[in-house]
Amino acid sequence: MSRSFLFCCLQLAVLLTARHASCHESAYPSLSPSASVLRVTATIQYPDALRPWLKKQPFTREGLGTLLEGGRLLVTADMVAHATMIELQKPEDGPKGSAVVEAIDEECNLAILKPADGTLLEGTRPLALDTSVRSGSRCEILQLEQNGAPAMTPATVTTVAVMPYPSDNAAYLTYRVATSIPQREGSFVIPALHQGKLAGLVMRYDSKTQSADIIPAPLIARFLKESSKPGYTGLARAGLIWEEARGTTLRAWLGATGHSGVYVTWVEPGGPADKAGLKKGDLLLTAAGKPIDSTGNYLDPVHGKTTFSNLASLESSPGDAMKITYFRSSGEGIGKTNSTVLCLEGHRQASEISPSLLHGNSLPYLFLGGLLFEELSRPYLREWGNDWRREAPLNLVYLDAFQHELPQNQGRLVILSSLFPSAQTVGFEDLVKRVVLSINGRDIHSLADVTEAAKHPENGFQKIILEGSVGPIFLEAATLATEEEAIRAEYGIPRAAPSQK
Repeated sequence: MSRSFLFCCLQLAVLLTARHASCHESAYPSLSPSASVLRVTATIQYPDALRPWLKKQPFTREGLGTLLEGGRLLVTADMVAHATMIELQKPEDGPKGSAVVEAIDEECNLAILKPADGTLLEGTRPLALDTSVRSGSRCEILQLEQNGAPAMTPATVTTVAVMPYPSDNAAYLTYRVATSIPQREGSFVIPALHQGKLAGLVMRYDSKTQSADIIPAPLIARFLKESSKPGYTGLARAGLIWEEARGTTLRAWLGATGHSGVYVTWVEPGGPADKAGLKKGDLLLTAAGKPIDSTGNYLDPVHGKTTFSNLASLESSPGDAMKITYFRSSGEGIGKTNSTVLCLEGHRQASEISPSLLHGNSLPYLFLGGLLFEELSRPYLREWGNDWRREAPLNLVYLDAFQHELPQNQGRLVILSSLFPSAQTVGFEDLVKRVVLSINGRDIHSLADVTEAAKHPENGFQKIILEGSVGPIFLEAATLATEEEAIRAEYGIPRAAPSQK
């Protein structure tokens, strides 16, 4: 065989290989990573929980939206939550447009945006998700220079585990990476890439430890799947709280010597675990056929020891069945192993006593003369700043922290949030920030209860009972409407409160 023939065969093979690659790339002429992101600027305006008829000063956040199939953009929820306007722009200072939030889940900190004008996506390249990332994988953090050029920062995955998310009481699978991300404008949210695919979104970065936490592609894939279903209320959950059961003393007291598992400390009333018959004090042994150790971990075939809540949030959908094996003590150092099946559910807002998140863009409130009533919530307590657990009224902080210990029929906690000067509120200044127990002899479990109770004054007076050793508040019912109108006019408060619309 001649050398010229071999040379021609080699040339043909090279041409065929190049042609195959060009066919794949022809759909996306620009292979630069910047072709897969758009600049996102969100104008955000939070409600004022202490003056719920107002909103706080607006501010902006700038980040990158990662393009997905179907003309959608992926960002973190805290990038666009409570946004009044969302603007889009191509990286190289190109065309601009706007977007709306198509789906959002503040617990897993993810949101999907839909551009108002699809032509803005011309020439862009959507990214596929890469769920193959493992501990030790090398990724790249994508940022943009001012001229739109991509700026890539290497990152190494050091840990894959269930970790806390920005939303209180929320924890999901997370990639922790070792990296040094330079400070650049427009980097509130930025993607992490692995072999040209989306590995996740950077959720937070600590410059001191040079580590970043990334919302991983497997969680993103689950969010994309579940949020596309009608009536989405969040990822699947079992509706219980547990604690570690390390050591032999507790298990010996339960009569569960030889068993490993975690101790149930709370079961959500009406939730999946409650419906399945689980109770406080049960020792969970297995979930979905996976043994649970005393620290709450199961052995994941990919990531090793992982908190068993991952079996619900990442491996299941709301409505799926999950078999649970548990040990129930008789209280006499003996007990019995049982099994049950949970029907997993999404987030049940109605079960919250003091909600950790603001649902919607306003906080409900109502007036009774010069008295302002609100429902206790974590956003309300956060008005006292980052150190709200110390600075907020301690009675309300306590109720928020131990709300799971309150009666199952508690409903919401209504508080006398503040009062405005009037002829009938003089001397009541020290009674604010207390829980309202009853009005006119009717128990209060919501603002709707306040409205209904106020329709039934006793002997011409509104009788309000508050928590603590304080006497009742009596307000003359006949003059309350006039006083309220005067207060609204003086302070510029709209007549129709959000809770009354």
